[in-house]
Amino acid sequence: MAQLTDAEILEIWNEGLAATEEHRAEYEYAAEEIPLGKPPVRYFEKGDQWVPRGDVIRAVVMTTPEDSDDPCITIDERDFTPREFTRMLGTFGGWGTRIEFVPNDESHERPEGVVREPEDEG
Repeated sequence: MAQLTDAEILEIWNEGLAATEEHRAEYEYAAEEIPLGKPPVRYFEKGDQWVPRGDVIRAVVMTTPEDSDDPCITIDERDFTPREFTRMLGTFGGWGTRIEFVPNDESHERPEGVVREPEDEG
């Protein structure tokens, strides 16, 4: 098997970068959200972890005085530790994310957004 030169490796790398940028420019992304009543996460046995089934995660963050340093993230009536939750987020490595806090009974709705500086950060 012939070895590639550094210049050939760099050319292949640059072609990959150009193809990625072309794909991103042409791709219209729409976040896929699992309908209410259907499981938004599933257990991936080979990876020994939970994974999202879509691109949107609806969750409730809970803390109690006893565990205020270690919140519980509840998704579809299943409690996740912070480690389990961040491991699940790792399935989207390299992607960006937004977290929008809403009342716990409205996590299925997109809130109206406002971009501004907070009036009081006290």
